[in-house]
Order: sequence, then C-alpha cells, then structure tokens
Amino acid sequence: MPVTTERLPRSLVALEIEVEADRLEAHMDKAVRRLSQRVRIPGFRPGKAPRQIVERTLGRPALLQEALEQLLPDVYQEAVTRESIEAIGRPSFELKSTEPLVVAATVPVRPTVNLADYQALRVPREPATATQQQVEEALEGVRRRYATLDPVDRPIAWGDAVRCDVMVSVEGQAQPHVEEGAEFRVTEGGVVSLPGFLERLVGLEAGGPHEFEFALPEDYEASELAGKQAHYTVTVLEVKQEVLPELDDAFVRSFDDEGLTTVDELRARVAENTQTRVQLEADAAYREEAMDLLLASADIDYPEVLVETEVERHIDQQSNHASHTREGLERWLESIGQTEIDLRETLRPQADLMVRRALVLHRLAEFEGIEVTPEDIEAEVDRLVERVAGGFTSGAGASEEQLASLRSIFDSPEQRQTLEDQLLTTRTLDRLVEIVAQLEGGDGEVERPRGSRRRRGARAQDGEADEAERDVAEAGSGEAEGGGSAGADSGEPGASEAPAEG
Repeated sequence: MPVTTERLPRSLVALEIEVEADRLEAHMDKAVRRLSQRVRIPGFRPGKAPRQIVERTLGRPALLQEALEQLLPDVYQEAVTRESIEAIGRPSFELKSTEPLVVAATVPVRPTVNLADYQALRVPREPATATQQQVEEALEGVRRRYATLDPVDRPIAWGDAVRCDVMVSVEGQAQPHVEEGAEFRVTEGGVVSLPGFLERLVGLEAGGPHEFEFALPEDYEASELAGKQAHYTVTVLEVKQEVLPELDDAFVRSFDDEGLTTVDELRARVAENTQTRVQLEADAAYREEAMDLLLASADIDYPEVLVETEVERHIDQQSNHASHTREGLERWLESIGQTEIDLRETLRPQADLMVRRALVLHRLAEFEGIEVTPEDIEAEVDRLVERVAGGFTSGAGASEEQLASLRSIFDSPEQRQTLEDQLLTTRTLDRLVEIVAQLEGGDGEVERPRGSRRRRGARAQDGEADEAERDVAEAGSGEAEGGGSAGADSGEPGASEAPAEG
C-alpha cells in the first residue's frame, strides 16, 4: 500500500494513501452484502441479490461509500503505524481518485516546542513597597466594613446606596427588563445594569419617574448590544449615605481582638498586611512578565484541535456543564443571549493563549526535571481537606463523616489530575521565576534549590493563606480587587496535559 507523507504547518501531517485494487474489490463485495440486507431489491430475498444487480440498482458511488466506511479506518491505521505518526486527534479525509483509489488524510500530531536559550532570560525585579496612600485606603476599608447607611433628603451622590424601581429597554429587544425595589451602591467605576447607568443616576432626586437614554459602548462585551440605545425609566425610592465610624481607640477595641487596643496598633497591623498584599500583587505581576517573556522567546507549532478542546473546556465550565447535551447548551446560550459561533470566537483568543502557555510550561518542566509524585498529590489532598474542615463552625470541628465526605470530593481521579496539573504549573512557574530573577554573574547569582522544589510552593501558599485570613488583615487588604492570590495560577493551563516535543 503506497503511502506518502508531508509535514504541514500547525502540527499537521498530510498522508496520501493508494489502496490496492484487489483490496478495494474485497470491501466492495462486503458492501454489496451489507446493502442487499438493508435495501429491498425486487425479485431477490434480503442479502441474495448479485453484485451487478445491486450496483445497477443503487449505483457504484453508493457501494463505494459503503465500502469506504470500513476500509478507510483500516488503511489509515496501517499508514500511521507504518510511518510512525503520533496522531492526537481525528483525521480529515478527502477522496482524491477512485481508479486507482487514492485517499488523502490530514492528521493533527504532537506539537513541537523549542524554548531556545531559556536559561538566559532575565526580568528586572523592582522592590514592592506599600505607599502611605495605600495604607490610608486600607484603613478606610476597615472603617467601611463597620459603616452605617443613613437616609438623606438630597440628590444622589457618588458613594450613596439607593433603592429604585428600574425599567430598561435596549434597541432591538422585544421586552423591557423591569426590577422593582432594586438596591445597590452608586460607586465610581462600578457597573450596575448596563455601563453608563450609574453615571446618569448622580444628581437625581427621590421620586420620579426619571427618564434618560444613552448609547452603549461600541466595544461592549455583549456584541449584540454594542452601540445600541438603552432607555431607562427610574423611580428613586430612597437615598442613603455612608457614615463611617470615627477612627479612635474605642472603635479599635470594638473589633473584639485581644491583640488590638489602639489606633496606632491598628495602623501598624493594616500597614503590615497592606505590604503583604502589595508584595503578593507584585509577585503575581512578575510571574506574568516572566511567563510572557518565555512565551515570546519560544517557537511553538501546535494543532488547532488543542485550541478547540480548550474552548470546549471553557464552555463546559461557564455553562456549569450544560454543554453535556445539545438541548442544555442551547438553553444556556439563549439565557446569556449569545450564539455558539459568537461565543466560540470570543473564547478563542484566551483558549489559544492557555494552550501556548501549557505547552511551554510542560516543555520547561521536562527540561528542568520538575515532577509531581502521588505522595505530593496525597499531601495536597490532606491540605485541602484540613483547610475546608477548618471552616466548620462546630466547636468540635468537622466530624469523621464530614472529613470522609470532603476527602471523597478531593480524592476523585478527576480532581487528583487537576491537582497534579496545578502543582506542576506552580512549581514550573516558581522555577521560571528563579531563572529570570538571577543576577548576571558575580556573587549575586541565585542558587537553584533542587532538593526542596517539590514542597516549596505548598509551604509558601500555606504561609500566605494564614496571614491573609486574619480578620483585620483581611479587612485591610480586601479593598483591591483580585488581591493577594490574584495571578498565582495565572499561567495555569487548562490544556496542561497536552504533550510537547522538542
């Protein structure tokens, strides 16, 4: 069976397979027997009509199609085995000719990843220091947690809380959306309902109805609404302003925290935890920069099927597994007002980035000998069970039955695979940071800690979590969106199991 191969871009291999005539004829005979069983041929019992009668009745193309259904998988498998092709997805077929029978197959194969001289990559690292303004903002965040909302008789201002009856209709939509007694904060930079709504509430007085309209942004993420006119009818039922408690020793003592009694002590605690948050954010940004540099320096060739798989994973997560059935997927798409084509196009850039990150991290882990053992996964399961069980309010903690139930959740094969991927990603990112943070030559060069690599990331995570979970610390650091741990797994790929070759 003659076979020719050609390597194509995007990790594809083109096969051209010529099938021997006698082999095709044997499969044509089998196709005749199958078809004559299913198709009634006048004058013949099922399965008894001769080939020439069946072929004259149904046509040779129908016989050839039936024969190829069983012939193609066989010749394809023989071809990829003979040519040592490692396929990672389904091939696409094209019938080049029927006499002789020549079939073309395009096969996605394992990606190739070349990291070049990754050991020479360097990223300058600046010290991260919390500013006085950040500390003051964190202190104000503590006060806000204990603020009261008092009714006021004045127009709406930024920072107020309001209760309104709202009706909004968007150009092209059949029915308006109506919500009665909606309560929300009017915060600068916030989004309630649609972008631009809060800005138009400022200055409105209680009562109404007030009517206003505006155009939504042209780049609005819901593409079907971008640039459309939004019309609002709003009745303001109540306006409340935020009243912060005085920052004095009595306020500090109200925390019921034996370690804090004065404003100075609170300020020191908040300053310490603000510095922790700033450092964590800087570390996350540094990991992102290191990951971007590694990605930019790598030469990657990978098949589109990996991106499609990642898109499917995103859809499955976002739909809460509604995509497992066609009906469920269609209901979910209708609920979010998107078509499947538009959603896939929206998700594709992020999915493509995740695949590329997964491939370079996988390759780096191979070069650096980074691995995750069953014992590592077991220790991570223990840590997660202990952490979740610590949240039980019972004085005795979690019962044996509750602990067993928690373990069954974290100890499933799927969850263990997820934990393995996460641990491998974290450790590989840690190693990448060690590489790019090295000083050039001299005594300042960073030593590579080999023996402790496997558990270093877990210890760091535990220490950060313990610090971040202290009550006042959490209040002090919670003002920044995506705070302490944001980006810690930013390089974590959904396709981390994707194989990579050099």
